[in-house]
Amino acid sequence: MTAHLSSATSVPGFDAPPMLRISSVACVPLVGEAPKGGWASEIRPEDSIHALIAVHTEDGPSGYGSVFTNGHLAREALQVLKPLLEGANALETGRTTEILHQNTFWMGRGGTITHVISGINIALWDILGKVTGLPVSTLLGGRHIERIRPYCSLLMDEPEIMRDTLARYREQGYKAFKIGWGPFGRRESYRSDEAIIAAARSELPEGYDLFVDAGASDAFWPNGLKWALRTAEMLRAHEVGWFEEALVPDDVEGFVTLRANGRIAHHRG
Repeated sequence: MTAHLSSATSVPGFDAPPMLRISSVACVPLVGEAPKGGWASEIRPEDSIHALIAVHTEDGPSGYGSVFTNGHLAREALQVLKPLLEGANALETGRTTEILHQNTFWMGRGGTITHVISGINIALWDILGKVTGLPVSTLLGGRHIERIRPYCSLLMDEPEIMRDTLARYREQGYKAFKIGWGPFGRRESYRSDEAIIAAARSELPEGYDLFVDAGASDAFWPNGLKWALRTAEMLRAHEVGWFEEALVPDDVEGFVTLRANGRIAHHRG
């Protein structure tokens, strides 16, 4: 199907209708066995922690987004949002998204409804990209970097296992690694944390990047600011490029202090 933009749109060569009405929306919770994630309680096959959002239009393309939250909750949250969506203009990405936020802020920001609005927003950008025939990166302002360095994300493990795991993925061509969760920060031993980091760094040649995700968003995270500050200095000594989830998510003051005092090496990008 070919769609066109209106003459009011400043994209040369396109002539499309100013209105593309949303006809229906749907949410599909995803379930099934998940890989080991390092959580205090691992994900079970019957659990849902992701969902897909579909936005369908009248006589136009459909758009798809994803949500990282409980899929069953997401499906119910969509029922709240449906009356605000159906009949709205799918091409007005910002306006339609803002309508959803302004009509639901009192239900709580940052929860399931906010996650679902995010998934809808992704789907609306998908529709706009299909209608214009342009990459979403161009619609968002332009793509100025054509090549990026990917990093390999791995769970932490005992030092010898960690070293062997990095060696295996390094042989596949990765030159940047983020390691996290597992036993890191979950034992009463600062030495074991450093042993894991030292083992990982020893396996990486000069010019390779190493990043750390402590995983403090995990349930019952045992550490606070004092641990984070001390660990940040240790990571700096091992040339770690960034320190992710060093504190529990709502410790805003702690993150401010850590940012001011915990100087991590600047990663090469």
